[in-house]
Amino acid sequence: MSKPLHGQPLSPAETTLLRYLTQGYTVAGLAQRLGTCTATVHRRAARARRKLGAATLDHAVQLYAEQQAAAARAR
Repeated sequence: MSKPLHGQPLSPAETTLLRYLTQGYTVAGLAQRLGTCTATVHRRAARARRKLGAATLDHAVQLYAEQQAAAARAR
């Protein structure tokens, strides 16, 4: 069983991944852009999803976008 990660901060790699996904990149396109394999992108995405407490990757991207919008409004 995976260790609980909900509430832990995103790593820089996870943040980059989510940022690109909010811009419309696909997993395959993102793997190519980052010079890595799709399995690595999937692994980072799953970890980010668990940290955000999201049920799906789309949900994680939505939560990340909402967090970024809230941070921008707070500035």
